[in-house]
Amino acid sequence: MRNDQMFVRMAMAIAEVQGMTHWQDALPAARAVLVAMREPTVPMLEAALADLPDWGNLPDDWRSMIDYAAGESLQ
Repeated sequence: MRNDQMFVRMAMAIAEVQGMTHWQDALPAARAVLVAMREPTVPMLEAALADLPDWGNLPDDWRSMIDYAAGESLQ
């Protein structure tokens, strides 16, 4: 695993906050959080595109990015 993969970075952050010795133990939690983020909230979309009448492809683009990052953990 490369430490530039999003789920690895998340696992390292979780491990640090939780005081865990091995960040690898936080991988399941990191992946669960990543998958939970798959659907952007309305406030997130509004923050990204506050001045536009609609969000265009942003929700789909967001889901694609999360799917990609979540898929990294399967490698």
